[in-house]
Amino acid sequence: MIYREKVEMKGFTGSCLCRAITYNSNTAPLRTFNCHCEDCRKCSGAPYLTNIFVKEDDLYIQGTLKSYIHQSESGNKITKKFCDQCGCQMFSLNEGRPGLVRIHAGTVNELLVIKPQGDVWVSKKIPSIKIDESLDQFQKNFA
Repeated sequence: MIYREKVEMKGFTGSCLCRAITYNSNTAPLRTFNCHCEDCRKCSGAPYLTNIFVKEDDLYIQGTLKSYIHQSESGNKITKKFCDQCGCQMFSLNEGRPGLVRIHAGTVNELLVIKPQGDVWVSKKIPSIKIDESLDQFQKNFA
């Protein structure tokens, strides 16, 4: 038997569907939440969106992104960033959280980095979706 020391991953990488956009975060996620708001459901086409938060300064992106800006339910302007070739939505910026970027977890290459700490906007979740009761829950956004 070979025993290996467990190594904590510091950074991670990801890409869009067509791989025209790639990125590298040189740090571990600051936090990760499953978001059940209508905006996240609509933009992802899924029952909820898992968002990984990192500092903008720690994220390096290669490729050309398009943007879509809208106002969220909280009143903040949100900028969605997506691949101009395949349309894959990859990142979100919230004016209420300057300096942070939300990476859409479905674009991450190293799946072990995706460890949600909680669920936000539980008040907007699809009723049939089951939530992991061991995670923190916020009726709206986290503080």
